[in-house]
Amino acid sequence: MRDLCVDKGSKGDIRFRDYDVVGIGTDTTRYYNALRIARAAKREGCTVIVGGPHPCFVDEEVLNTDQVDFVVHGEGEITLHELLVELQRERGEFSRVRGINFCRNGLIIRTPQRESIEDLDHLPLPARHLLDMDSYRKTKFGNRDITPMITSRGCPGNCTFCSSSAFFGRKWRSRSVPSILREIEELYYRYHFNATAFVDDNFTLSPQRVMDLSEGIIQKNLDIWWWNFSQVDTIVRNEPMLKKMRRAGAKSIYIGLESAHRPSLEEFGKRFDIGMAERAVGVLKQNGFEIFASYILGGLSETVKAVNETIRWAKRLDTNVAQFSILTPYPGTALYEKVKDRIFRRHWTFFDAQHLVFKHDHISFIRLQWLLLKANLLYYSRSRKGRIGVLDLIKRHRLGVGTVLRFTKDYFIG
Repeated sequence: MRDLCVDKGSKGDIRFRDYDVVGIGTDTTRYYNALRIARAAKREGCTVIVGGPHPCFVDEEVLNTDQVDFVVHGEGEITLHELLVELQRERGEFSRVRGINFCRNGLIIRTPQRESIEDLDHLPLPARHLLDMDSYRKTKFGNRDITPMITSRGCPGNCTFCSSSAFFGRKWRSRSVPSILREIEELYYRYHFNATAFVDDNFTLSPQRVMDLSEGIIQKNLDIWWWNFSQVDTIVRNEPMLKKMRRAGAKSIYIGLESAHRPSLEEFGKRFDIGMAERAVGVLKQNGFEIFASYILGGLSETVKAVNETIRWAKRLDTNVAQFSILTPYPGTALYEKVKDRIFRRHWTFFDAQHLVFKHDHISFIRLQWLLLKANLLYYSRSRKGRIGVLDLIKRHRLGVGTVLRFTKDYFIG
C-alpha cells in the first residue's frame, strides 16, 4: 500500500504486474495523477478501482477514459470487499454489489446506493503497518511528529461549497471514546507519534464526546498535542469543553470564518454571523489556542469591495494562521450544480481553491487572483517567516504570469 500524498518516490517503481487489482483513492486536484497510475496499472493487465471525493461525482468522465473498471461511491470498506469477492468468481455478478459504477456493453451501470456504515467501531483500525510511517514524520506540529486520525463521519451542515455531506451523508456517526483512545495509544506507543490531527469535518459536534475523550487522554497520561476542526457556534457555547481540551493537549483549532460579507455567509449555508465569529476567536485566544482560520474569497454575490472587507476583517481578527481560498465549485457540491455552465476551464488540477475557474458575475479572474495574493501579502508581510510563506504559496499554486495569461485566454475565448 502506498500513500503518494506523502511518499514522493517515483510512481514508476510500483510493479503493477505483481497485482491483479489496483485500488486508487483521489480527490479533485490529484485526479490526473490518479489517472496516470490507472493507465500504468491497466498496461500491466490489472483491474483498476477508484474511489474518493471526486470520481463518484464525475463517474461518466472517469469510466469513459477506459483506464478505470469500477468507481466506488462513498464509504468503500464493505463495497470494496464485496466487489473483490465478485472479481474472484469466474463470472462475477457486479450488479449485485451496491455502491459501484461500471461499464457494460458501452452503457454505464450504476448500482443502488449503499447505506452508510452506522457502527464505525466495527471497522478495524487503519492498516498503518502496510505503510512507511516514517514518511509522515516530515510534517511537524511544533517540534513533534504529527499524523492524522478520523474519529467520525457525516456532516449535517451541508455547506454549499463542500461535498462532504454528499459523500459521507448528512447523518453524523462517531466512533466511541475507547475506540479512539485505542488508536491514539497505537500511534503513541507503536509508531511513536506524540501529536495527532483529528481531521473529522465535525470533530466537536458532540461536546460531551470531546470532554470524555479529553478525560481519557488525561487519565492515561498520554503526552500528545492535537489539532482539530471545530465550528464557530460550538466554540462560543462550550467553553468548558475548550478548557478540558487544553488540559488534554489540544493546541490548535481550525475554524471556517469564511467571509465578512453577510450575504455570503447565508449563501454558503453558515449558521453564524460576524459577531459570533468574533466571539469565537476571542474565546479561543482567552483559552490559549492557536487559531487556524479559513476565509473564502469571491462569493457569488461579492464585489471587489466585499472581498476587501474580508481581508481587512481577517487582519483585525489577527489569528495565528489565515488561509485564504477562492470559491471553488467542486463536483458533488450545491455550488457546482449552480455554476457548472459557467466553468470556463474544466482542468481539475486547478480546482485547488487558488484559482477562479468559473465566470464570476462581479469579479474578473485577474482581479480575484490579485485579491488572493493581496490577502496573503497583507496578512503575512508582518514577519520574515510570513513573507517566505507567501513566496512558497505563489510557487506551489503556480500563481505566476504564465498561469494568469493562460487563464485569461480561457476566460475570454474558451
